[in-house]
Amino acid sequence: MNSRGSAPRASAFVALDSRDFRLLLLGSLGMNLVMPLQFLTQIFWVQEYYSARAVLWVGLIAASRGLSSLIFSLVGGAFADRYERRYVLLVCQVASLAINGVVAALMLTRPFGELTMAPLLACTFVSAAVMSFDMPARTASIPTIVGMDRLAGAISLNTMVAQLAVPLTLPLVGILNDRFDAGQVYAGSLGMWVATLPLVAALRYRSTGGAVRRGMLGDISQGIRYVAAHEAILGVILLVLVMQTIGMPGVATLGPVWMTKVLGLSKMEFGFMAMTWGLGGLASSVFWVKRPDLTGRGATLCTATLLFAVSVIVFGHSRIIAVTAVANFALGVAMVATMVSSSTITQRLVDEHVRGRVMGLFPLAMGLATLSAAPVSAVAQATSLELVVPVLGWATLVCCLAVIAWRPAIRRIGPGRLSPVPAAGLSPGTGLAGGDEDRAAAPAVGIP
Repeated sequence: MNSRGSAPRASAFVALDSRDFRLLLLGSLGMNLVMPLQFLTQIFWVQEYYSARAVLWVGLIAASRGLSSLIFSLVGGAFADRYERRYVLLVCQVASLAINGVVAALMLTRPFGELTMAPLLACTFVSAAVMSFDMPARTASIPTIVGMDRLAGAISLNTMVAQLAVPLTLPLVGILNDRFDAGQVYAGSLGMWVATLPLVAALRYRSTGGAVRRGMLGDISQGIRYVAAHEAILGVILLVLVMQTIGMPGVATLGPVWMTKVLGLSKMEFGFMAMTWGLGGLASSVFWVKRPDLTGRGATLCTATLLFAVSVIVFGHSRIIAVTAVANFALGVAMVATMVSSSTITQRLVDEHVRGRVMGLFPLAMGLATLSAAPVSAVAQATSLELVVPVLGWATLVCCLAVIAWRPAIRRIGPGRLSPVPAAGLSPGTGLAGGDEDRAAAPAVGIP
């Protein structure tokens, strides 16, 4: 096991030695740049052309994304375990380009007046479904590409790239939509999808899971049973679900309304306040790139989720702008720490045969977070923001503590290399670079 010297701090960048990982990382950067640009540009387009029902349409766009993720995430995970994952990624990139091309055409021409929103919502739903297939295949490919020894660093770098995209994209969205029509901006964004196609097509690795192809529902069921049977993996997934479905709606969905109505911030002041979350996420991702050796610890995940819950509580009770800014910064730190640690631990614990299906639970959690925003917003409308946001924070803290107490194996996950937990009825997985010899039958999880 590496000491806390220079080796673990440099190991994140060692993952860049892999040609395929560099290509995958560049492709991920392109996706992280273009997806928020497209989503925000759609909002500007709706506000410009359908202002009378803008709130309704924007809400339906978000709901269509969440519903699609909820329906297709588990199916996408099963596909990632049935087929060659790099081929899944290539098909997803081609499909995304085609679907977003249709969206751009609808935004430029508005052929059916306000009824144009119907096919646009359908395209948004399909586009989110494609991403539900892309994400499990993409994340499940990383251990094969870099090997288990470099996994933590690779995940940290991947997260840092995603966080770097935020401060680059948000100013660009405003500049472009100020100078050009929203439909033109969206059409121009297709160039990024075109640019990612050669990167994905050039991938050479081979990575296929162990789905038996006896029925999609059977494959999905096997993945869920696998998670439910193993305490540490189940605990990690539950912590992510709690944070996404209970903690996120109050500060993410209702956050902009909170800052303008409760704190009385102007739109410009809100922009600076929102930036503190991004700065926290960026600072956190840089830290994990420097210290990837900490990401595989259960204590890191527990601390990150509890910090997130406490930050939501502070956010909900604060009426002081400086205190809210600190809480928002801490939310960004905790969110990224949770993403990095949960992904690292899960990737190291899960058997290769079910990797795609287990990783498909992460976009499922994001879909649930998007959908849960609707009832949370309705309750806040019926009562008050000042009541709902703090309650969500306390509920997140209680639920996180309950999961940690109910699944104590999470706390005991140690800093050493984690051994995959074999899937019942399946032979040990294959295809992990430099890691096959460690796939012993004993379900060791790095617990001292």
